[in-house]
Amino acid sequence: MDKWAEFRRLADLPSAQALLELLLTHQVPARIAAPWLLPGLDGYYIVAVPSELLHRASWISPETPFDEAELAYLATGQLNTD
Repeated sequence: MDKWAEFRRLADLPSAQALLELLLTHQVPARIAAPWLLPGLDGYYIVAVPSELLHRASWISPETPFDEAELAYLATGQLNTD
């Protein structure tokens, strides 16, 4: 398991961290890289997984980005009912 592949690009770090935690919870090794992130410029974060686990990662992760309520729940464990 030494060949890593880009799984998803995300615009913000909290979303990348949420996806990372979701994958790790389901025993899919994952890591975050930010190869084009420069101060003052728009960049992105890459969540990478071992290439042989790309299919498994796609079954685990949601198709749409995490919304603010999901990110807050993942960070705090509290469900906002407002």
